[in-house]
Amino acid sequence: MNSASNRSAAVCTTAYPWPPMSTKDTCGDKSRLESWRGRSDSGRRLVKEFHLAGSEIKGWKLLKVKETEEGNKIIRSIWSRGGNTDELLSIDVFVASSIKGAHETVLEALGNMQSGAITQKTEKNTPGDVAFGLANTMITFARANLVVVIRNAGATLMPVGNIARDVDLQIQRRLDVD
Repeated sequence: MNSASNRSAAVCTTAYPWPPMSTKDTCGDKSRLESWRGRSDSGRRLVKEFHLAGSEIKGWKLLKVKETEEGNKIIRSIWSRGGNTDELLSIDVFVASSIKGAHETVLEALGNMQSGAITQKTEKNTPGDVAFGLANTMITFARANLVVVIRNAGATLMPVGNIARDVDLQIQRRLDVD
């Protein structure tokens, strides 16, 4: 078993309240997990470079961005709506070297979240190739080799669905260019 398989197997046996779907859906019957793992609507296309400049989300201001290389590139950012410090979003982007690597990052991110209420998003306008969320307050999605985690970071809960779709559209445009 390779290290990626070890990580996903660990997710199914972790003490965290994971998986976001029932254990039968992802661990006992792996068909649901295997229905998206390693697959992308983008084919084999990958985003080679990704940065946040501050203009990506209309009506939101980029307050802080930090890029690190911890194996894969990670972009961590904080955004405010206008000047309101109660309305904050944390947006993290993980740049994996492959689609499969991105999906392993999704599993790892979900394994680090401590909520049994996280569910797989399957609605028509769901962002990414695969997405998981908590109501409309947090979403984690993968598109090609990128993983995006959007969550509330301020006192006022803000809906994240439209923002996630906007970010996903920008990723799709990049896939068409790269």
